[in-house]
Amino acid sequence: MDIVNRSFASVLPEGRSLPAGGIDSSTFQFSSSIATAILCGLTLWYWWAITKAKASRDFIDGNYNFDAPIIGPKNAVLGRLAFFRNGPKYIAEGYAKYKDTFFKVSGNDLLIVPNKYLQELASMPPEKLSLNTAIVDAFQRLHSITNVITDHSLQTRMLNARLTPRLGLQVPAVQEQFKKYLPVELPANSTTEWTSINALHLARRMVHRGVATQFVDELKENEEYIQAAINYSEHGFKHNFALRLFPDFFKPIAAQFSPTSWGVDAALRKARKMLIPLIQKRRVLEKDPDYKKPEDFLQYLMDGGIAEGDSDEITVQRLMVTYLGSGPSTIIAVAQLLFDLCVHSEYVEVLREEIIQVLTEHNGFTHTALAEMKKLDSFMRESQRHSPPTLLGFNAIVRSDIVLHDGVVLPNGCHIQMATYAIGMDPEKNGPDPEKFDGLRQYNKRKFPGQEKIHRFTTTADNNLHFGHGKIVCPGRFFADHSMKMIAANILLRYDLQFPGGKKERPGNTSMYDVLIPDLGTCVEFRLREDAGRWNW
Repeated sequence: MDIVNRSFASVLPEGRSLPAGGIDSSTFQFSSSIATAILCGLTLWYWWAITKAKASRDFIDGNYNFDAPIIGPKNAVLGRLAFFRNGPKYIAEGYAKYKDTFFKVSGNDLLIVPNKYLQELASMPPEKLSLNTAIVDAFQRLHSITNVITDHSLQTRMLNARLTPRLGLQVPAVQEQFKKYLPVELPANSTTEWTSINALHLARRMVHRGVATQFVDELKENEEYIQAAINYSEHGFKHNFALRLFPDFFKPIAAQFSPTSWGVDAALRKARKMLIPLIQKRRVLEKDPDYKKPEDFLQYLMDGGIAEGDSDEITVQRLMVTYLGSGPSTIIAVAQLLFDLCVHSEYVEVLREEIIQVLTEHNGFTHTALAEMKKLDSFMRESQRHSPPTLLGFNAIVRSDIVLHDGVVLPNGCHIQMATYAIGMDPEKNGPDPEKFDGLRQYNKRKFPGQEKIHRFTTTADNNLHFGHGKIVCPGRFFADHSMKMIAANILLRYDLQFPGGKKERPGNTSMYDVLIPDLGTCVEFRLREDAGRWNW
């Protein structure tokens, strides 16, 4: 204790000293024993609680009541950690062994359902099988996200009933923004020298410019607003990742103290500060009988929110939650598409010729012109099949017991998914050579009688579940389709592209759980085409 006493004495103010005899060693020993006992007790309690207290696990407790083999560690903590590090391995192993029956990954967290039950599950109403309940579970009641996510939510209804049918009206405005800002985001001005651009950054900027144009007309060029939308969606995306390792009973607490939740909250505050005055201004203008309402998603939410009794704050939150659904996955898909164009450069001229032909026939970008880009559509679907945003899909939670056609019962609370990537790579589902990248695979299938509409990028089927299927489906897939085609077409019209030095090797994806993320640092080189100025659409 001499050393301890001398250490304390050295930091005391001048003229002060320790009590006679210094600090009693028994005080330290007693305090240390208490601290050790508390730490051991908390550790034991933590381990016991997350592995044994199944009843306290909201949403996924039904998985414990369904008997199926677990791929990987069975312990909750070890299972989640192993799935975080090696998700693709465990999914592939489970599908290889049990593709016609059930299996679990990430401990008991996820019940993987075989494809044979797709049609009956896809027809279930949300009161029985709910996508939105699974989304709420993913974000663990983070109020800035989950407060407006419900079955039959207004934002989903407005996407389906108002925005999607009017996507064609938005095409000219989006193209105007892309023509103006693509040279800014992609400053490759030389026809002889290559310019290196980070692919994910370019995808992020172009996707959000397109989304902002269709969501809030007045702020489509406002950099502060675009950045707030980016921050909200990307912090939300990261928040989901961060929480998946935590035990379920602790997630609501962890959500409040996670930096990602603070980022979501800050972005929502910024968006409200900018949008609420705009909403109020629009409401004043609406009193003028000659006022023409903007055709954007904010206006659709304002109109629909009247019957819902939405406050302006809730309207903004609905808008930002839609960014979360439309932003990150589309950004990743665009980056993967650029990578595949670099690797499979033999398709570039084929796609470019189709784009020029279609735009010439339709005098520029229109909804019909985008639908006629069938080869590009096929290439996009093949890119998605090989490098989807997630390896699992058809994400839903059972809200009341479901009895399947063969008598199998999915208990209330089951969190189910399907092995969508493995299904897409299964020769029984997608024909011979599924591992081969065939950019015209779906284009050629569409040539057969009656197959024209079946093999589109946005069409879901038992062998194409990346957007879900039936009632468990992504409502923004048509929106994503437009964004990706317009970005790809504009780039192919004006630029040549390659990996640095002309390399053909595709950068590996990073996996976290079942999510695939393209290499964040990979750059693509661009060079202005000599005929770029010819195509002035």
